[in-house]
Parts: sequence; structure tokens; C-alpha cells
Amino acid sequence: MSAVAVAAAVVAATAGTGTVAAASQPPRVTGDARVDRLLSQMTLDEKLTMIEGSAEAASTNQYEAGYLTGVPRLGIPSLRLSDGPPGVITRQDSTGMTSTMGVAATFSSADARANGKVIGSDAKALGQDAVLEPFVNMDRDTSSSRGYNTFGEDPLLTANTGASEITGIQSQGEMAQVKHYIAYDGGNNVEVDSQTLHEIYLAPFDAAVKAGVSSVMCSYNTLNGPQSCDNADTLTTILRDELGFKGFVTSDWGANHSTDSLNSGLDMEMPGNGGPAGAQIAAYFTPAKIKAAIAAGQIKESRVTQAAGRVLYEMDRFGLLTGASKHNVTPEHTKADEQTVLRTAQDSATLLKNTGSAMPLDSKDLSSLALIGPGAGQTIATNSGGEAAGGLVDQQTSALSELKSETAGRANISYQAADDLTGTPVPASALSSGGKPGLTRTQNGATSTDATVDFTTKGGNALPAGTTATWSGTLTAPTAGGYWLNIQSLGGTGTLVVDGKTLTTVGGGFSTAPRYGVVHATDGNAPTATTDGLANGRTLVQLTAGTHTLSIAAAPDVSGKPVQLRLNWVTPQQQQANHDAAVAAAKKAGTAVVFVWDTSSGDLSTALPDGQDQLVEDIAAVNPNTVVVLQANQPVAMPWENKVKAVLDTYYGGDQAGVAAAQLLTGEVNPSGKLPFTWPKSLDQEVAHDASHPERSSAGVNGTTTYSEGVDIGYRHFDATGETPLYPFGYGLSYTDFRYSALRTTGAADGGVNAAFTVTNTGRTAGTEAAQVYLGAPDHGPQGVQFAPKALAGYDRVTLKAGQSRTVTVHIPLRQLQYWSDTTGWTLATGTRQVTVGGDERTTALARTIRVTAAPGHAAH
Repeated sequence: MSAVAVAAAVVAATAGTGTVAAASQPPRVTGDARVDRLLSQMTLDEKLTMIEGSAEAASTNQYEAGYLTGVPRLGIPSLRLSDGPPGVITRQDSTGMTSTMGVAATFSSADARANGKVIGSDAKALGQDAVLEPFVNMDRDTSSSRGYNTFGEDPLLTANTGASEITGIQSQGEMAQVKHYIAYDGGNNVEVDSQTLHEIYLAPFDAAVKAGVSSVMCSYNTLNGPQSCDNADTLTTILRDELGFKGFVTSDWGANHSTDSLNSGLDMEMPGNGGPAGAQIAAYFTPAKIKAAIAAGQIKESRVTQAAGRVLYEMDRFGLLTGASKHNVTPEHTKADEQTVLRTAQDSATLLKNTGSAMPLDSKDLSSLALIGPGAGQTIATNSGGEAAGGLVDQQTSALSELKSETAGRANISYQAADDLTGTPVPASALSSGGKPGLTRTQNGATSTDATVDFTTKGGNALPAGTTATWSGTLTAPTAGGYWLNIQSLGGTGTLVVDGKTLTTVGGGFSTAPRYGVVHATDGNAPTATTDGLANGRTLVQLTAGTHTLSIAAAPDVSGKPVQLRLNWVTPQQQQANHDAAVAAAKKAGTAVVFVWDTSSGDLSTALPDGQDQLVEDIAAVNPNTVVVLQANQPVAMPWENKVKAVLDTYYGGDQAGVAAAQLLTGEVNPSGKLPFTWPKSLDQEVAHDASHPERSSAGVNGTTTYSEGVDIGYRHFDATGETPLYPFGYGLSYTDFRYSALRTTGAADGGVNAAFTVTNTGRTAGTEAAQVYLGAPDHGPQGVQFAPKALAGYDRVTLKAGQSRTVTVHIPLRQLQYWSDTTGWTLATGTRQVTVGGDERTTALARTIRVTAAPGHAAH
């Protein structure tokens, strides 16, 4: 048989149709024989089902973010797309992952890949096909509501972390969808020059394509004029022609604004007619609109075929067209998942301050230790709700419990919550209706009276599954002041209205209905569930003394479980008593550890929630040995920073956050995380808050944000302007010390540079260092080309025993030596450049000058 005949036979077998004559081969659309044959058999209506989201039938709905019906006639299965990051979000509870910023703080591609494997494995177990992550935009503006969800401010760190996570996800047979393409970094209407776009904002997407990512999500913002999802320059010229992307492009939910965007390179509109309850999202890829555009000559049917083919191409690549489609729900691999979560929480924790070696806690500290804050007594695992998996509450061991277990009676540990997130049931004495005690319940047209609203499984009086009911009456506040009013539920939502104002609907999504079908324990606006595992919706309300109208509504979710509902409060008097008890416990103890948390939407201009700054101030005033365990994904103001001995930022560690925190406090684990962002002294130091450049702000000038800083974002901006941050990018202390020596540079086979150096652990305990290599600007750069004063060029983690040394070789890829030109493409920047090595961006332990030439082996020594 000839070579040509062999090739034809292979194609026919791949197509699953047997050997056929060449004349009967379907038109080539994707190059995948099976997909091209399916496309030739599909009607236009069937192709349209592959490019617009639909609603899944209630009988099978897992309440994922997006859904395609598939084409049963041709054996094309439906497709489910699950939200994130981090984790997998459906109606099922799933692993609470370390926050994305925490993953970046590990400076570890291995950790990122392991996190991806957990996400992919959980998605497979929960009957999903694709996950809408990783999120690889730049943390350009810490005031942006979504900046905390990124991998930080550096394009190389983001690119490596995102690509590794994609590799992990897709190793489990799940598609990853990288987002949000492109320059979605705070502003709604963005202007970016071509060099900056390529070198900063495109870099993570380039890495994602090289990692084989299945799909790309285009973003809400405009870029240089057009909407991102209707931008032929970015979707076709750059993504397809430059990067060689073969997968499909999906709109962010509601980011498509026209039918013509199909011509620009958008392949799939989400959510189509399958949007979540309560969300009004226009659809432009409906059959009627697409057919009308075809009839008018605005769109060619061949483009519909191409878009459907791109979706089917990836489905075939992941085996979904040949039996790998799995939509039943099976148990998650919880034991393995939680081991990864614990490792990531350990590796990410970043020690910001440690005066007098206050940490780790020694036997003297443990003999008289006060733990303060709800994050010590409970696990604040994730950002809760929204687009992050809330976690598995039964897997969450608190730092308090872990410390007591670790020390096994050898420690004297007291605990005060200070800020009671759960509260206590509002007593019958404070509730009335029609002048009589209790609230009036209305259910199925009948009325009755309940003395309190406290219906729980634990109390043995949970309401039956499917219960819909309302309660009305008055709430009597004994004194004027700020009351925490908490509506708490599970098995259904709970809406709380006081004085005619809706305070919150616990478990609600875009409406009063749950976004993902069921109410998860972490779906409240509190940072964690109640102490007994209910979703916790809490609001601080200023009440005058006397009566206030009150109404409560309960509605079941789709879980079929009993409806639990409770009205709790924390009165002003109890709040003060809790605060005073915490201060008294700290004053009595030899060492105080205060756990504080941020909402992940704050910045340096805002205080920590719930008066936590004042709490730390008051604790530090009575105990000179105060340590703060901070949970923050962005730089926050720390007015108490110079009054405490140590600060450890643990981001959000996931289900195992409490265990990791305890191990870090005692020194069982040595902190090794590094900041993936620069921590300014004040907000106006940031590039997006520079008062002299209002066009750089997310609000912009006349609604347009211009990235006039070019490539100088994050630490590059600080270097370019001479600003000194509070903590630099890449910063993080250890319980031991490291020495760098013997830097050598050699040319690499790919045209890049290898930087080899020795790291020695000079301390008394084992530890891990994330060694970082930076590349300076060339001495004489080409005219009109911008170079950052210094840019991260490579990094590696090295674990050493006390006294141990090891040679580390960090590869600087060729791309890091190049700049982008619209005329010449990626172009080598020749000349003299400095390579520096250290433990953070501002610390230079070693330096060496290299000369870059266009000849092979260009790195001179």
C-alpha cells in the first residue's frame, strides 16, 4: 500500500466511517475528519444550537453557568460549562480552593498544575465538560472589583501560573476556558498601544494557547474602539493568525452586543436563552437573528459552519464525541483534593513582618496564648458565593481546633471571636404581631403564630422540604444603635425586610432565586457559614429604640432538603461585650494572635470590615506580643502594622486554611509565599490612581481609560517613578535566611539565557525560597520602543535543609529578550542588559551584565 493510501485509510478510520472513496469526503472545515463529516450532515438549525447557549431541562439541570443542547440525532452530546474561579460551581458542594492570588503567591508552576488537576477532577465528577477558568487579566487596579481574582500584576508570573493550571485542568479530560480576553483590568472602555498589548496583556493568553487551551472567553470592555467580543483585530488577526488558536471563543455572559460579532471571530454566545433566573441578558445569536443576517448578506452560512466546527473540534479533541461525555454526578476525590488545597495554602502564605522572630510561636507563647477573631474559631476558606466554589464545610478544621490537636494539652489556649458572625436567635420578647407576642406566619393561605424564627435540623424543627412561607410583625429594639440582623438558611432562601427595606436575600443570586439552584452553606454575604453550617446573610442596621416593621420570606431551593430558616442578631451591647472580652483575653495572655479578613473588594483607601482595624489596635495596646494573621487577596490599609510584632497574609487558603494557619504559626511549616503584587504605602502610588494621570484610572477621562503607562504597570511603575512601596513585588519572609552566590549566565538552546546561581540556607531550620531573576532594560534600546526598568524574567522554588546549598538554574526564555513591533513582530533587543537575582523585586543579591547580539549564543559573560 502506498503512503498516500495509508494516510487516506487513517483519516477514514478516524472519522469512524470506514474506508470511503475520496470523492465522498466531506468539505474540509476543521481538518478533523469526524467533525467535518458531522458538519456536512447538520442542518443550519442544528449548527446554531452549537453557538448559542440554551437552558437545560429541569430534570437534569446542574445549574452550571452555560449549556448547549447538542444534537442527539447525530450523537452530539450536550455541553456544560461551569463557573469559577477558583473551583467548580454547580448545585453540588465542591472543594474550596486556595484563592487565585494565593496560587500565584506560591511562585510554583507545580502547585498551579496541581490546583488545575483538582478543578478538572471535580468538574468531571460533577458532570461538567468545561470550566470557565483560569482568570489571567492583570491586577492593574486594586480598586477594581475583580482584581483580587487574578494571578497578580506580572505578565510572566500570570502566564506561567495560568498555563500550568490549564495543563492540570485538561489532563483530567476537561476543557479550560481562559478569560477575559483582553485588557479587562478595571476600565470599561480601554485604549492600549500595540507594544503594551502584546507584551503585557496578551502574554498570558499566548501562554494559554501554547498550553493547548480549548477555549477563550472574550471580555465586557471595549478595546481601542470595538467591543472585545466584536473586535476582529484581537479575535482574528491576533488570536487566530498570530497565536494560531484553533479552539472556540465564547462571549462573557452578556458581553456580546451584535449578531455581526460572528464575522469578527466570536464563535459562541452565552448565555443565550439559558441565562440565570433574574438576569436580563440580551441574545444576538438566536436562530431568527442569525438567519435574518444570512438572508441580508451580513453573515455567510459558512461562518456559522466554521464556528460550530470549532466547538465540535474541541469536543472531539476531548473525546466527547466518542463516549467520554459524562453528565452524571459521582463523588469528588475529596482526600486527594484536600491534600492539594493544604499544600497550596502552606506554600502561598506570605510572611510580611516578623519583628524579633515573634513567629513561629514557641513553647512559651503556647503556654499563654489568646486566639482572637472568627477566622480562628472557624475556617474562612474562600471568598464565598459568587463565582468561587464555597467549599466543603465538613472538611474545614479551624486553626483553633488544629492548634489544640497539635499541642495535645501542652498549650494553654483561650479563644474569643470578638466579632460574632453567627449571633443568637432574636428572642420572643423582641417580636410581636398585632399587639400580641410572636410573628404571624402565612403559609398555603393559612395563618399561625411563631414565637421566634428558629427552624433548624439541629433543633429538630426544620420546615418540610418545599416550604414557602412569610412572617410579618414588629421587631423591638431595646436601645438605639447598630444591630447585626442575620437571616440564615439552608434548603431554601430567606429574605429579610426591616422598615420596608430589603436587607438581604440569603442564598439569592441575580434575583431571590439561588444562582446555582441550591443554597450552599457559604452562599451568604458573611465571610463564612454560621457555626452550625447555615448560609449567613448579615446586615448592620442602625435602629432607633422601639418598634420596627419586620417581614421574612422563605422559598425552597431545588435540593429537596428541609428548609432551615433562622433570624439571629447581635445587639450593640453584645458587640461591645464581645470586643471587651477579646481585649481582656489578650491582656491576660502572653501572646495574642488576631485573625482578620478582608472582603476582597476593598483597597488601601478602605478600612477592614466590622471594625477589625480598631480591634487590632486595642489588642496591640494591651499585649506587646501581638501577631496578625491576615486574609487578604489585595493590598489593604494596615494602620496598626507598626504596632504588632508579625503579620502573615494567608490570602484565602481554601478548605484547609485553618490547618495551614496553625501549622504556620507553630513552625511545623515555614512560610514561603511571595507577593504577586506590589503593596503600596498609599493608594495614590498605584498606576491607576496616579493623580497626574487621570486617564489611567478605571473611570478614565470621558469614560475612556488609557494605559498611557505602557509596559510600566505594577512594580515597573514604582521603579519608573521612583516610588517606594510598603512591600515590593515578590516579597516574603521566612523563618530562616538564604544567601545567594556564584551567578553565571550562559546562552540557551532556544536563544534565551540560563542564569545559574547557588542558594544556601544559612539559618537553623528548613525552608523554601522562591528565587527570582529580573532583566533590566538594554543600554541603548531602539527608538520608540519602551522597556521597563526591570522585569521578572524567571523564577524557581528551592527547598533546603539548614546549612544546605544547591545550584539553581533559571531559564530566561527568548521572548523575555524581545520586544513587539507591528513592523517586525517579535524582535530581539540587542545590547547590554543587566541580570539581577534576589528574593524580591527590590532586593538585588547578585547581578551580572550580559550582551545580547543577533548572533547565535548571544548571551555574553
